[in-house]
Amino acid sequence: MFIIIRMMRIFQKLNIILALCFFFTLVNAETNTLRLAITHTTENSGLMSRINPVFENDNNVKINVITVGSGQALRLGEQGDVDVVLTHAPEDEKQFIESGYGLKRYPVMHNDFVVVGPKNDPARIKQAESLPEAFSHLIHSGNKFISRGDDSGTHKKELAIWKKSNLKSEGDGYIKAGIGMGLVLLLADEEQAYTLTDRGTYLAFKNRINLDIQFQGDPFLHNPYHVIAVNPEKHKHANFELAEKYIDFITGEKVQKLINDYKFFGEQLFYPELLIENVIKENETAEHGKSFFLDAIVSSFNLIINFDRSLFFVVWTSLKVSLIAVLIAVLFSLPLGVLVALNNFKGKDFLSACLNTLMALPTVVVGLLLYGVLNRQGVFGDLGLLYTPTAMVIGQCVLIVPIIWNLCISAVNSADPRLARTCTSLGASYFQRSIIYMSEVRFALIAAVVTGFGRAIGEVGIAMMLGGNIDGYTRTMTTAIALETSKGEFEFALALGFMLLLVAFIVNAMLQQFQTKIK
Repeated sequence: MFIIIRMMRIFQKLNIILALCFFFTLVNAETNTLRLAITHTTENSGLMSRINPVFENDNNVKINVITVGSGQALRLGEQGDVDVVLTHAPEDEKQFIESGYGLKRYPVMHNDFVVVGPKNDPARIKQAESLPEAFSHLIHSGNKFISRGDDSGTHKKELAIWKKSNLKSEGDGYIKAGIGMGLVLLLADEEQAYTLTDRGTYLAFKNRINLDIQFQGDPFLHNPYHVIAVNPEKHKHANFELAEKYIDFITGEKVQKLINDYKFFGEQLFYPELLIENVIKENETAEHGKSFFLDAIVSSFNLIINFDRSLFFVVWTSLKVSLIAVLIAVLFSLPLGVLVALNNFKGKDFLSACLNTLMALPTVVVGLLLYGVLNRQGVFGDLGLLYTPTAMVIGQCVLIVPIIWNLCISAVNSADPRLARTCTSLGASYFQRSIIYMSEVRFALIAAVVTGFGRAIGEVGIAMMLGGNIDGYTRTMTTAIALETSKGEFEFALALGFMLLLVAFIVNAMLQQFQTKIK
């Protein structure tokens, strides 16, 4: 009886925690928010993290930034999932406006594209007198070329260059990466391959890679960025008033000066509006430090020890979302697991087969299916759940309910067979029988919950697709690790990795302590 009372108290506490977490999520929701889609190149440069806080402070609002390729950013605008876009794909931007999804394009800044490659330039593209000649050297030299392959502005420019050069992008050396610009540069460095990149991202990474600029300066490589508000006539929910304010802000004198003054290691990454600079001096790339990885580890521990605010906010967001998801999943899965295990019915074997299959369900599949349902064109689009913590909780619940449910069934089935006869002889009701079984296999049930928590907090696909990786709102440890690695911020990524391991250790230590006390 003592164990039964203890189990009931535990469930009462779980319900209280769930209610508090849900209340916190509602209170924390932003009432006046601008949804902004930007490209990997602007995110990797660090420029937007300097610009956006100024607008937030001046207008007492929150900007939810979704970082994607230019093609995906414009599609988000077409669907009405963002209010304003900042992209660098001129032809697609014009089509976006002509189709009625966006209003006027406003020039914000520009840099240019460059071709980078190994220092010894084995394809000899530096000797080329034109862009088509440089790419002809590339394709015929047999050297590797890393393509973004992600429908980004950089990828679109690369495809336009192949077309302009009357060349086909094919062969064993042509690699479609399907990742952001920062990661492409790291991959090209690892493979000692060539790639096309915007100058800003290259300058941000130049001290981390062993690649030089091998071709630059062609007018076709000009890379302008434009900001466009989503047409409120297409999407009435769009925050057009705030989008207009943001456009005035980012094209205004204050931000234009900030863009002009923004430098990385003394070099300018972007030029405001359409100020054309034909020649930008190239500096020598710094050599790699042999102790780079060791220095990154030391820096990551310093972030943890000094309680870096941004680091621990990401950790808290991960814990909050995953704990809520697990608590909801337990409320569904635990009773269902006991129900299925203690009863025989038609279709039980089929249900078990389905649950076993769903346990291995890839997170990106869950994210994709729910994205189709929750985006503005989906069945529940009017609820505005996409790119919110609520959407992430829903996704993680869908992911872990089959896991906890199936493990609960296995746990109850593993109980001593004599337990059923004892319950029958004592005349126990169905509810009493369920409680007795749960208390008997409590360690296995707790292990099932911990397994679900581990699956939830460690997933990345759902958090990225449904949460949008928005800084200060939906950014979790796993999505932040992916983003910071793509930006070359290995110290922050490592610190988050260590925190993720620490969370796993604490959860398992608490489980072990709980088991010891009950014994």
